[in-house]
Amino acid sequence: MALLLDGTLLSRNMDTSNFAHVIFQNVGKSYLPHAALECQYTLTQFIKPHPKDWVGIFKVGWSTARDYYTFLWSPLPENYVEGTAVNRAVVFQGYYVPNDDGEFYQFCYVTHKGEIRGASTPFQFRANSPSEDELLTVEDECNSDILVVTTKAGLLEQKVEEAQREKDELLENMAFIQREKEQLEAERDVLQKEFEQEKEICAQLRGEVQELLHSSQALQEEKEEVKRRLEEATARIVQLEEDLIGVTQKGLQKETELDSLKDRLKKVAVEKEALESHLKNERDEKELYKVMCNYFRSVASISTFR
Repeated sequence: MALLLDGTLLSRNMDTSNFAHVIFQNVGKSYLPHAALECQYTLTQFIKPHPKDWVGIFKVGWSTARDYYTFLWSPLPENYVEGTAVNRAVVFQGYYVPNDDGEFYQFCYVTHKGEIRGASTPFQFRANSPSEDELLTVEDECNSDILVVTTKAGLLEQKVEEAQREKDELLENMAFIQREKEQLEAERDVLQKEFEQEKEICAQLRGEVQELLHSSQALQEEKEEVKRRLEEATARIVQLEEDLIGVTQKGLQKETELDSLKDRLKKVAVEKEALESHLKNERDEKELYKVMCNYFRSVASISTFR
């Protein structure tokens, strides 16, 4: 699982890649057996150290954290600030390291929960020159007609170097992707804030539109009421105009009748004057008749007396 640290062991994001949380530094291709071995490593900001975390030597091909060859407790850093990277080191004494067995080993960082959070490139424990059984003939990469003699360990070391380069490229890609991720997250936060602001503006505009709709509806109702009252007033004016025309016609008719009555009144007044004059003449004649009668009576009585 940990052999060569190929791409399957690397997550696209460093904060979720187990094998990128602890990075082993200055790992050699081989070490002397039964000699003190210093292991240098960096705790990145993505891991929080614990007193029960440990560093073990594992034979390549391990499957669980229990498959260690030997281990040492990882010392806690002094004045540690959470979220920062810190360099640490442990020293394996010679009597704890493996013999020259031709196998490949690697350092692994194991947390107190038994999680593998970092693994080094593979290495060997070698003391002697390679034997004939360890020699191989391979084709030259630049010219297939040429055979190159190398050791199995050398070939594996070459593959390990290639895997290390691939690992470095993947880590570089991971760092680039991480930076892109952080940039996208920052852009997302900005867009989220802008979205929330636009959402608030839209909600405010919806409220204003609702108020305008209510106002428009009220104005429409008021307009209808004014229109209705205007129609009623217009009808009333038309009716009043018609009534005025009727009254005017009646007034003209009354004036005509009045003029006729005035003419008749004048005639009656003339007739009255004539009648009064005639009546006065008759009264005068009557008075004269009475005076004459009285005179004749007086004359008659005087004659009778004599």
